[in-house]
Amino acid sequence: MEARNRTLPEWFSRLRSHQIALPRFQRFEAWTANQVTSLLNTVLQGLPCGAVLTLEVSGQEPFISRPISGAPVEGEQIIEHLLDGQQRLTALWRALSDGYPDRTFFIKLGPDEETGEPYFAVSQARWEKEGNSYPLWADDPSQLWERSLIPVSLLRPAQEAADPLTDWAKAAANGDADTTLNIVQIANNLRAAFAAYNIPFLALPNTTDKETALNVFIRMNTSATPLTDYDIVVAQVEAATEMSMHDLVDLLTEKSPNLLAYGNPADFMMATGALLQDQTPTKSSFLSP
Repeated sequence: MEARNRTLPEWFSRLRSHQIALPRFQRFEAWTANQVTSLLNTVLQGLPCGAVLTLEVSGQEPFISRPISGAPVEGEQIIEHLLDGQQRLTALWRALSDGYPDRTFFIKLGPDEETGEPYFAVSQARWEKEGNSYPLWADDPSQLWERSLIPVSLLRPAQEAADPLTDWAKAAANGDADTTLNIVQIANNLRAAFAAYNIPFLALPNTTDKETALNVFIRMNTSATPLTDYDIVVAQVEAATEMSMHDLVDLLTEKSPNLLAYGNPADFMMATGALLQDQTPTKSSFLSP
């Protein structure tokens, strides 16, 4: 296993081109808005967020894969599977691309009362009503600037299309040239923090067999939301059968909707699987190979 460095723009380039994907057995997004905000502040302060884990892919993918939430679903050939770090990279990708339908993230200018930092990340819940996205001020550059807020999406390093920053700054400043220049300078300084941010990673070589990769995934998953027993069983089932346990649980729920009244269908499925193997439905049997 080899430790390497990679900046946030380089991670985004691989996500944008679909060169990096998730093994399908990975759980779905689990982070709250507060966790996303905390990560953004970690980046702004230049503090480490921990290493992630990848598996190099050469030719045929060892696991069935899916894209990170919000990232392109098509592109170049996949050359890496992300085994650990999904929550962090998903949070940064979606926050910096304004990819959360129910929340927008901003940088608040002005000292943080708790940390003393000159700026810090905040978020605002969003909701739809009669075709409009509320609160309306969250999409109004002038009102945002009055609140000393800059959308995080303007700070995305290596914008793919035309850079929207200057137009946003002009609207926020109501056309005033000096204020526009000031906004652009502040935003570019903030953008530089994201552009320079390094997320180190441990890389398993493409010669790693599936069983070893799965074991490393289980042992080294160090995210802020640890793996549950079910997450581990999902990974084991998919690696052994190439069948998605998430899909199997959805199918069971569709065929027996009344099952929800008695508990979690996933728990029933794990217990049934243990009993069919003449084992007691306990944690130790769930996690046995």
